[in-house]
Amino acid sequence: MSFGPQQPSLQKFCIGIDAMGSDYGPEEVVAGIHRALQAVAPRIQKITLLGDETIVRPLVDRYGLSTSPLIGLQHTSEVIHMDENPLQALKHKKEASMFQGIEGIQDGRWNAFLSCGNTGALMASSTLKLRTIEGINRPSLASIIPTKTNRFILIDVGANPTHEAKVLVHNAILGSHFAQAVLQLPHPRIGLLTIGTEEGKGDMPIQTAHTILKQCKNLSYTGLIEGFDVFQGTVDVVVCDGFVGNIILKTCESLFLQIQSFLKEKIQETCIRKLGAFFCQGAFQEMKKQLAPEKFSGAPLLGLNGWVFKAHGSSKAAAIAGAIQMMLACIEVYPIQTVKTDIHQANALFEKLSSSSE
Repeated sequence: MSFGPQQPSLQKFCIGIDAMGSDYGPEEVVAGIHRALQAVAPRIQKITLLGDETIVRPLVDRYGLSTSPLIGLQHTSEVIHMDENPLQALKHKKEASMFQGIEGIQDGRWNAFLSCGNTGALMASSTLKLRTIEGINRPSLASIIPTKTNRFILIDVGANPTHEAKVLVHNAILGSHFAQAVLQLPHPRIGLLTIGTEEGKGDMPIQTAHTILKQCKNLSYTGLIEGFDVFQGTVDVVVCDGFVGNIILKTCESLFLQIQSFLKEKIQETCIRKLGAFFCQGAFQEMKKQLAPEKFSGAPLLGLNGWVFKAHGSSKAAAIAGAIQMMLACIEVYPIQTVKTDIHQANALFEKLSSSSE
């Protein structure tokens, strides 16, 4: 099952990539670009790596990218580490690869920017430099989650842990437009994640968001959902705050790796199991191909006036390659300004609800 536009775009894109953000160092980022380049080259005008040239240049040479007209390198003298305070980094590290990458979006040098670095710093700097779409207070991270039969959008997966009704409603709108564009769904079904499906389940922000979403006529809101529903294919967009979403995302990825490791270990225990595995290897490969987390790496920060993508700090080459392909699928088909009308209508409903309760 593919995602993104049914016909390849004729437009070529310029993208910036933070070479310094990965937990595994710049080599995995460069290797990921090398891995992705064959598939994405027809849609690329330029990929610019941002990082310490003394470290990144030898890697670009090693992977044979230095002669490619599609690859550029911008030297940056500072790096934002995972444990740094985002606001302190914003104040004192103006030359960091992450911040320079976002400035490249701001001044129009590239169409999108990808970083594996500090999420808080990425969100803070993106919001400061690019600003949010009118009516949205803070952006949200959306991730495509694979299942046995389809895919769904999980939003927010870590950008905004604030548990507020308006944030949840904005997440639903952003996620719905994202699903329309990337999953090619004309009317994505939206579910609001809580502790039960009955009316009244969840705290006050959940209940307020539930009330507003039922009145948003442009959304296909199905109602409250619980954990059992997430992978059942009953909704196309699962809405939650960033605290809950980040836990769900990382738990799912960890579980996939644990199951993969468990199966491998148990298969190796007897000759009969090894023989059975040999005849089943096609099924195993198909399952890995469909469910592998790295295939869907790269979560866009939705709600900004520009495209910024976040990949896991633990991303290796395969995940970086997947994130690059995700970036192109998004920027080809998702016009950012299309969410404005729905956001304004939802905010008007909040104002009406606030006025009636006074």
